[in-house]
Amino acid sequence: MLFKIASAHEAYVLPDGSFWEGIKEPLNAHVFSSLQNPNNLKVTIIIAVSVWLLLGLNFFFRRSQIGQKTHMFFERFAKFGPHFVRIAIAAALFFSATSNSFLGPELHAGLLPYAQFTRIVLLCISLMIAVGIFTELAALLGIVIYIVGLFVYGPYIFTYFNYLGELIVLLLFGLRSFSADGYLFGPLKRFGSLAKYETVIIRAFYGLALIYAAITVKLLHPELTVSVVNIWHLNQYHWLFPSDPLLITLGAGIVEIVIGLFILVGFQMRLTILISLFYITLSLLFFRELVWPHFLLYGISLSLLVQPEIFAIDNLLFKRKLNNPSPVPAD
Repeated sequence: MLFKIASAHEAYVLPDGSFWEGIKEPLNAHVFSSLQNPNNLKVTIIIAVSVWLLLGLNFFFRRSQIGQKTHMFFERFAKFGPHFVRIAIAAALFFSATSNSFLGPELHAGLLPYAQFTRIVLLCISLMIAVGIFTELAALLGIVIYIVGLFVYGPYIFTYFNYLGELIVLLLFGLRSFSADGYLFGPLKRFGSLAKYETVIIRAFYGLALIYAAITVKLLHPELTVSVVNIWHLNQYHWLFPSDPLLITLGAGIVEIVIGLFILVGFQMRLTILISLFYITLSLLFFRELVWPHFLLYGISLSLLVQPEIFAIDNLLFKRKLNNPSPVPAD
């Protein structure tokens, strides 16, 4: 986990030109060559053993009475989870549009077709979601723009899969609590039997976004993260990082993949979310990145932190100890 601070979104730290030049370079996986150094391999093994020890300790904590009570305490706030994500995506889309970008500062909105009109639509989408008016229409428009963005920005846009996941949830289930839609149209009657999958969809898309970003940027374009390490002199912090920038890059990529996988399958969920929140915040402060691109990361993380662990490995591991309630939908 010590590598995580190096997994700052490279596009937010490096100059636009150098970032996109790096992304266009041929794929290579020479980052794994760092393990040919015996000292690097030793450091990697020590960290891996430490992580598994932490997971083991958390497992026994979960099985304890105080662990059960702690996790049940989180779930008392489950009804607020969908609203965390709702507020986060509305704010992120608003600041995205006002800063002439789409989803992230490296994706310039001016490249989209009918750029000025599209920015106005994005602003409208953000306000519609925030107020909860014609939410399904807003989500549909957002999905259309996302699909158009795929042809404009290429597969790199999959690093923002978390946006697509939330837009799909809003399209399917809408907003009927604390929303104008609820006042105007009453409870949502369609897809009621599928509402239990709302958190699973968000979790899956978030996990896939982390995995995709880690593989495509850190592992297959490692020079981008190596540049971040060198520019910020991260390897001078000997108490936190190894001396080899390539090993820092490999570690950051592996950690991000593991976190994404754990979120995707629902394993050690709350521990994983708490650790990722800590390092997201640490990275944000250290690299002095823009705040708004992190809104949705915080919104999804806070939602997953309080939601019951259904359709998750954790639920299989601890179901005899925890009688989890059904997830609380946004409606």
